[in-house]
Amino acid sequence: MGETAMKKRMVLLALLFSLAALFLPAVSSLASSGALGVSLEGVVRPGAPSLVTVTAAEAGEVDLVLRDETGRQISVVALGRMMRAGENRLYWNGTWQGLPAPEGVWRLTVIRGEESAEAKVTVGPMAPCLIGAELSTETALRGDSVTLRFFATRAGSLTARWEEKETPLWTRPVQEGWGEAVILAETPGEGRLWLTLEDAEGMRSEPVALGLRVEQTIFDEWPSRPKATAFTPAWGSPAAGTDPTLNYWTLPMDITDTEAVWAVLTAPVTVVDNGRNNAERLQVILRREPREDSPGVGVVTCITQSVHVLERGEDWSLVECYSSSFHDSAVKNWNALVQGWLPTSYLKETLPDQTMGLVVDKLTQRLYIFRDGELYDTLQVSTGLANERQPYNETRSGEFLVHNWVGAIVSDDVTGRLAMRFNDGDLLHEVPYSLMSDGVTRDFSAADRKLGTRASHGCIRVQRKQTPKGTNHEWLWNHRKRDMKLLIWEDWQGRQLPFPDPELPLYVTSGRNPVYHTSTKCSQLKGARTTPVRYGALEEEAYAAARRCTACDAPLRRAEIEKTNQQYAPGGDHDPVMTAAREKAQKALEETDRP
Repeated sequence: MGETAMKKRMVLLALLFSLAALFLPAVSSLASSGALGVSLEGVVRPGAPSLVTVTAAEAGEVDLVLRDETGRQISVVALGRMMRAGENRLYWNGTWQGLPAPEGVWRLTVIRGEESAEAKVTVGPMAPCLIGAELSTETALRGDSVTLRFFATRAGSLTARWEEKETPLWTRPVQEGWGEAVILAETPGEGRLWLTLEDAEGMRSEPVALGLRVEQTIFDEWPSRPKATAFTPAWGSPAAGTDPTLNYWTLPMDITDTEAVWAVLTAPVTVVDNGRNNAERLQVILRREPREDSPGVGVVTCITQSVHVLERGEDWSLVECYSSSFHDSAVKNWNALVQGWLPTSYLKETLPDQTMGLVVDKLTQRLYIFRDGELYDTLQVSTGLANERQPYNETRSGEFLVHNWVGAIVSDDVTGRLAMRFNDGDLLHEVPYSLMSDGVTRDFSAADRKLGTRASHGCIRVQRKQTPKGTNHEWLWNHRKRDMKLLIWEDWQGRQLPFPDPELPLYVTSGRNPVYHTSTKCSQLKGARTTPVRYGALEEEAYAAARRCTACDAPLRRAEIEKTNQQYAPGGDHDPVMTAAREKAQKALEETDRP
């Protein structure tokens, strides 16, 4: 070994011994005085638990805080926390007294008296978390809509699930901040609703559980209605729940289930055909017993109105349908769901058009257009408005085929264009107009204002103003198909309107008469400038005067929906006029039994 190399080695060895001499006393001193240590793995996401590890040579209380590089305290992890000698683990959710630690890189410091230790930690954005989640009520009737309110710390997907069910009730997008959603009270009894929020990065919040007691309604006690039967067209029927097939009578009245609705719209139907000409204007009596001299319980229109076959016999068959009683019908039982007998030879299978179908819901007063398996567009309508003198004004519910084209119809000095017949005297037509004093100008204003509410004499008035897609009744006329199926849903007591998503985008015009729209392409905007808002903002004072646009089917305000739902609340009577008329018809039927 050369002299130079030897000198370098001696210098290196001397340096190592010097360093060792410096460290050994320090280690000994820390161990004897209760040395501290702290660590935290990963990124802290306020709202989610992070594991903090503290080591201490002796037991005692410590403080854990976050500091910046200057030593300034910016957040607290724990104060006066008791630690045992050795390794200690605790979880921290990244907040102190409800406030999240700010984002950034900080020094996590553990302090005990004059001693301290620190570790570098990174605080990221808030984790998905639901704060202040609550239901509008702790007790609800089965079928009620209950409002869920919450604060979401992150935008993402909110999932609701009943504790006893694996399948989620629903999953929907939510924005950061306060939000609302609707929960449908289902199975009677004590239940717990579990809520989970997942952000775009796939991180999930800790689940939140809310309790809800669901009570039975008086309708649950009806022996004719199976407990598990949802609101279907056969709701309340003695045969409800006995048909295992999917058809008009077993289809839940849920327009969002487009696959099921389309399956029913394209399924074959059983109509009544007595072999006579002009059959779509003729009716057949449904008998109480399977014989010709038995009293009638209702009537069915030939060719266009379908029936639900409950029992098919060689000579007579038991069917059910909504009685299509008009003012001149042989049996006057106004839109009542009846079961009766008719000759089996009258029954005929018909295949509807396979490309297009329609649904009219009397609860929402909307017409839904389906094309090629999809919900194409929605139009506002007005169905019949009954009164004590004219209970037959009620639009008859049921499953129908739009059979022939009538054109213009005139009634009470008003004209309805482009009429299409589907049930004897009931037709689909454009909202009617009257002529102004010049004898030429058409005035639609009176009927336009009533769209979305009951107003007709039994026909279905359809919106004439174009939707953002260019759809209206004239479009419907131009695209009509012979024997396209029309489903008309009954507004059973207990049905409820859903509340729109609070984050639904809307567009409000400015000026003295503001109007809110669902699309900037609405035909009524005509170039007017709009301000984008969310549905939930309609509750704010700034938008209190804004009216809804009917052309683009802007949603009802929350108060309007609540008013309707209260009117249709289980146990109530939203239409006492029709209730009295049906009771009168039933009493008349019972009179026929007396000797």
